[in-house]
Amino acid sequence: MNRIGRAISIAVIGAAAVTFASPAIASAQASLYVPLDDIAYRFADALIARGELRGVSLLERPYTAQQLSAGADTALSHAHSAVVKSYAIALRTALQRYVVDTTGATTSPDNPAFFANADVFTTAQTSGQRELMLADTNSSITGGAGFRLAMVAGPVAAVIHPIIDNRLNNDPDFAGKQDRVIAGRTQDAYVSGQWKYGSIFAGRMVRNWGPSSLQGLQLGSAPYSYDQLYTQIGTDRIHMSALATRLDDAFQPDGVYARYFYTHRLSVRWRDLEVGASEGYLAYGIGRSYDPTLLNPLNIYALSWRNEHIAGNLTIGGSMALRTGRFGNYSTELLLGNRQIDSCAELTCQEPASYGYSATAEGVPLFGDQRLFASYSRLSGLAYRAKEGPAGQYSSLGVGLGQAFSDYDELKMGIDLAAVPYTTIRLYGAYRRQGQGDYHLPFPPPAAYPITPGFLQGIVERVARVGVEGGGMIAPGFELTGDVGVNHATNSDHLPGVTRNQIAAQARFQWTPRGLRF
Repeated sequence: MNRIGRAISIAVIGAAAVTFASPAIASAQASLYVPLDDIAYRFADALIARGELRGVSLLERPYTAQQLSAGADTALSHAHSAVVKSYAIALRTALQRYVVDTTGATTSPDNPAFFANADVFTTAQTSGQRELMLADTNSSITGGAGFRLAMVAGPVAAVIHPIIDNRLNNDPDFAGKQDRVIAGRTQDAYVSGQWKYGSIFAGRMVRNWGPSSLQGLQLGSAPYSYDQLYTQIGTDRIHMSALATRLDDAFQPDGVYARYFYTHRLSVRWRDLEVGASEGYLAYGIGRSYDPTLLNPLNIYALSWRNEHIAGNLTIGGSMALRTGRFGNYSTELLLGNRQIDSCAELTCQEPASYGYSATAEGVPLFGDQRLFASYSRLSGLAYRAKEGPAGQYSSLGVGLGQAFSDYDELKMGIDLAAVPYTTIRLYGAYRRQGQGDYHLPFPPPAAYPITPGFLQGIVERVARVGVEGGGMIAPGFELTGDVGVNHATNSDHLPGVTRNQIAAQARFQWTPRGLRF
């Protein structure tokens, strides 16, 4: 058994020992996590933009069903229009597939609760590429289904959620076989222990650190879910979160490099202000395994990297969010890598810096319950790659661990309408500049450092888009989500003078029948 296997085993055994040995701690009640692609976040975001769900973080997701349910209850108790109240009702309804026990009774290790349910869905899309600003022309209508089996026993929650989804056969980001009649994967599968002053998670799930309306720069929602060991120590006001995972191998001329990704984040919340600082470290090497130095969530990677000569690629980041109440919510994130701090005059020490930053404004009052929103994000041309080659690539199966593309910037703004009950609607316009810098490409050689552009390399594709996105609960158990718009691209596919106009859209209809509880 490798080090991570031992680490996970020790963590799970320790969690079980503490749970069953201490009645006081065992009285804690765990809750299932709500996956980031669930329609519940459409309604949660609509409520957050209107001043609700103040107990959840604006910079760390996913949330638990318990957190969202409490926020929905609070929103229902406040004076709101019928449409905004319908968002709270729809949120509670969407959460039912994650609520194990609806009777109010508390589960315990001696009295676990189980439930099972299924999802049946259809996806229609004009592009296999999930980033619609860079849509391709691989249109399809596919079907799928998922099955969820979950358990809650006191402070321990567990779930397995495999899916069949033929949309995967059309997605260039999906690394699995794409010549199958039926495509599928394990979307979520984990066991989690949750206590007052910390939690531990072993399994697979998508996470996002950073402004909630964007993919995080250090840790984002671009990759498909992957297995991880995730720990959190502290409270909602101050805590340290840490993630460790094994990535796919890199095949280089001198051998096969094993790759491991570690990241941790210190979060502090004071009233309506939330601040975070993070480090990410991608360690690699022939015959490499998990490193105890980097598994330590309280260690400082930047010091170990230098002092203990741990081969790898370091990034640092920071984020901040502010709820202003009457004037909306504002957040920002910064990512830095390849920053030279040594006293070194050699050309090899002058590699161009990689960086990224983003900023959002959500819930800015317009009139009544209508709100404005805007966001800007940028990643440099050398972000998510290192001079050591594919081994240092910040990616999971070819997709960036933070965002799916580098060497771009994008401005997006629009109106968040509260016009239709049980339905979120966001009208928007967006403009994107996409260079040819790509983290899948080799890092430039030292001789090319002085002439390598830091941003917007090569022929720049420019895309303007107008669209509408949202989600609606047609009836309990029946949901529709989508993003429909028109793209106008110049220098399309980085070909000079080529212009393309395209309807780029994705829509998903889902039915979740009533689950079984036992």
